[in-house]
Amino acid sequence: MTKGWFFLLAGLSLAWGAPPSQDVLVKTMAVPAAAGWVDTGLDVEAGQELTFRASGTITLQAGNTDAACGPAGIDIRSMQQPVLDHNLGALVGKVAYLLASRRDEESGEEIRDEIVRVFFVGVENSCPMPISGRLYLGVNENVVKDNGGEFTVSVWLRRAPDPFP
Repeated sequence: MTKGWFFLLAGLSLAWGAPPSQDVLVKTMAVPAAAGWVDTGLDVEAGQELTFRASGTITLQAGNTDAACGPAGIDIRSMQQPVLDHNLGALVGKVAYLLASRRDEESGEEIRDEIVRVFFVGVENSCPMPISGRLYLGVNENVVKDNGGEFTVSVWLRRAPDPFP
């Protein structure tokens, strides 16, 4: 990443307020509400501290304005959502550690054996990664095909403090 591009992305993030000085912007991306889990392209390590900042509006049922929400979600809970103790439609994360991958002989579809941990993100959240693996972002809902809109999410990495200030 060139310095000019980094500063452009960092400048975009200032609309949400400056992150702690030791955080470095890693990625800004769209998370479409109808996409299911969106691969961030980031591999994370267990315990690595990430900060997420999100904006945007989605609808949990296309055309239904009563089902619109921001990254905090709607104050409804369902047994059919990835993170049960947070609002339906909220921005959530998932880290998946791939154990094995194979093709189903009949369908040709890839079958992935993974260890998965999900966690709440919302509008803004700093949290240690629960396991090592690939980071995904999505909406706290399992039925996503009728969703609309997208969240814009910035992911920040907490740098280790300088041992020689």
